[in-house]
Amino acid sequence: MYKFANRISIVSGLVVLIIVTMTLFAFNSKKQNDSLILIPYPVSLKKTDGVFQFNNKTKFLVEKTDTAAKNVAQYFIDKIKQATGFEYKIETFKNKIPKTPNAFIIFCKSKIDSLGDEGYLLHVDKSQIIIQSNFYAGAFYAIQTIRQLLPIEFETAKQLKLNNLKIQCLEIFDKPRFQWRGSLLDCGRHFMTKEFVKRYIDLLATYKMNRFHWHLTEDQGWRIEIKKYPLLTTKSAYRKEKDGSTYGGFYSQDDIREVLSYAKMRNVMVIPEIEMPGHCVAALASYPELSCTGDKIDVVSTWGVFNDVYCAGNEKTFEFLQNVIDEVAALFPSPYIHIGGDEVPKNRWSKCPKCQQRIKTENLKNEAELQSYFIKRMAKYLQSKNKILIGWDEILEGGIAPSAIVQSWRGMEGAIEAVNHCNKAICSPTSHAYFDADTKNLDLKKIYFFNPVPDGITAEQTKLIIGGECNMWTEYAPQETIESKVFPRALAIAEVFWSPLKNMNYDNFYARLQNHYAHMDAMNVHYGLESAGISSSINFDTLSKTFKVEMKPGQTGLTIRYSVDNSEPTAKSQMYNGLISIDKSCILKAKAFRNDVPVTETIERNILYHKAVGKKLTLNFPCSPKYAATGNIATIDGLRGTNNFNDGIWQGYSKYNYDAIIDLNQLTDVEEISAGFLQSVPSWIFFPVQVEYFASNDGINFTSLGIVKNDISQHDENLLIKDFTLKFAKQQTRFIKVVAQNVGICPEWHSGASDSAWLFIDEVVVK
Repeated sequence: MYKFANRISIVSGLVVLIIVTMTLFAFNSKKQNDSLILIPYPVSLKKTDGVFQFNNKTKFLVEKTDTAAKNVAQYFIDKIKQATGFEYKIETFKNKIPKTPNAFIIFCKSKIDSLGDEGYLLHVDKSQIIIQSNFYAGAFYAIQTIRQLLPIEFETAKQLKLNNLKIQCLEIFDKPRFQWRGSLLDCGRHFMTKEFVKRYIDLLATYKMNRFHWHLTEDQGWRIEIKKYPLLTTKSAYRKEKDGSTYGGFYSQDDIREVLSYAKMRNVMVIPEIEMPGHCVAALASYPELSCTGDKIDVVSTWGVFNDVYCAGNEKTFEFLQNVIDEVAALFPSPYIHIGGDEVPKNRWSKCPKCQQRIKTENLKNEAELQSYFIKRMAKYLQSKNKILIGWDEILEGGIAPSAIVQSWRGMEGAIEAVNHCNKAICSPTSHAYFDADTKNLDLKKIYFFNPVPDGITAEQTKLIIGGECNMWTEYAPQETIESKVFPRALAIAEVFWSPLKNMNYDNFYARLQNHYAHMDAMNVHYGLESAGISSSINFDTLSKTFKVEMKPGQTGLTIRYSVDNSEPTAKSQMYNGLISIDKSCILKAKAFRNDVPVTETIERNILYHKAVGKKLTLNFPCSPKYAATGNIATIDGLRGTNNFNDGIWQGYSKYNYDAIIDLNQLTDVEEISAGFLQSVPSWIFFPVQVEYFASNDGINFTSLGIVKNDISQHDENLLIKDFTLKFAKQQTRFIKVVAQNVGICPEWHSGASDSAWLFIDEVVVK
């Protein structure tokens, strides 16, 4: 049974009735009442007859000394005023909850053990609404539940009549499954305005999320004012774009205080991230003496992992970072500071005399242990500031600081290793929690089935999994795109973090979500799609000698319109009604519409009809299972790749060459062969060193037709696509062999030096 503290005697028969009812109420997720569209769904809910109706006589009551209750009451009163124009006054009572009719009562001193820090009891009958919690957080979350129970118009800018504010009578017992329910927003790659950050926090709080992970420093921009180092905001906060324009911005310390105050009222803890020892090019652009080389560099305007990192052998590095931490720690009340620690190339350290001396002086084995030294040293300094270090799972490498919290992003293995070391862990794997991913790779359903507790750990270790985060990285997501990427997927993960595992039911959640869209519309949330707006398959039919195109909308209510002449689809374009047959080269474009309004980006497929399409292909070395594209015949399927190597068209090879034999079935006139490749140096993808083409009539004895060598610099960090084309005198051949030589290992100067390089190919075109 639930336990009550008697510091203030408030145990009334009504409260006992609520708690007993909540205890006995067996929640069955399949029987949730569809008329209640609560997200995340409470631990237990019982609907009763009738409604509570607000009027101008309704009293807002709080216990006289209950400051938390007063703050929550004022928050809700302000919401009511915004919606109706009517402003209630707060009245007080002493000790015992009164039986005053037509009253809204909030009590945040309940001392009910089972509620914990963020749980609440909500009782609504025709006469009273009573919220009970132990602290501010629980009462605040009860208000978020009530907001979803009120008419949709409550959330709009239009004024609502006070008498229209009605709430279904019910009883709710609710508390979160995890204490850490967070979302990261990357403001380094793309700057977000202060107003947008506040709105983001408000939306998180609406769905009972309580951690805002603020990614403030990156290679592409430093976003936080540090008074001791003014160049960080006058220089490091801005970068030169490819078109010559200047891009950037930063938050003054006054801006940050404003955001922190706003977040506190919404029970959202703001955790700053100050990246170290990598992802720091922006800082080094202003203070190059903190790097291993001391070379002058610019704030970068491309994405990826870069060689220049803080010099771990230089005492000035630690002086700088400690001074930064001094100001950050004084500014943010959070007991945590995130230091990143991910994707740190070691090649600068391996050649730096100071770093090598540090390894020798500290009796370290290698650069991995040097990174561990760096992290542990900063963890110790953070402890002196009463702060706990959080880092990405790379901080496990070389040994982890005992007090550090690991944020596991490269799967769940980091979390498992962390709890094996008795460290706490936050789970945000790329597979389920990276909201920068397209919905075709991370849809609503996949997110909903994410369990932040990894398999294979003990019950005691489970207690060290404090929760999870959804991460919104912004390499390809400026501010205006954020909401469409985060919502509605954030609602799925909010329920994952809040609701008990036994209550999780996707079909029920999905039904509630469909009804909940009206609430998001009322809040002017620019939500995106639940899954891929358009899924498509394009296959070559060897009998009809045509490409068969099938497309499906990602969710109900969408219409697909398309073109095959490279024109942009509009609401008047051809409507997709079934399988399409294409018998020539073309550019297919398609877009999904809802009520003639486009709701997706245009998907584009460059279809190329050539002599090898639909023929037999044999690979002599396997491609990576992660980048298999359409399988063994991907490079003769007639589809050209886009500028996104994750588009499912590009086929990737790690270590291996691309080495394939194409059987054209019969002797065929051929006078040109080309193969398309992609280069993205920051992503460790390089053009082949060369491509050699061979011909054979028997498939055994091959004659070289020629070699096409790469003429593009590996130092070009732009994303590039190049056809390695060989033209020759027309000849007849049945078999064609293509050998593209992989770079093999990333060059010495590259951030991935000594690691395997990637080779990406989309199509071998035979003419």
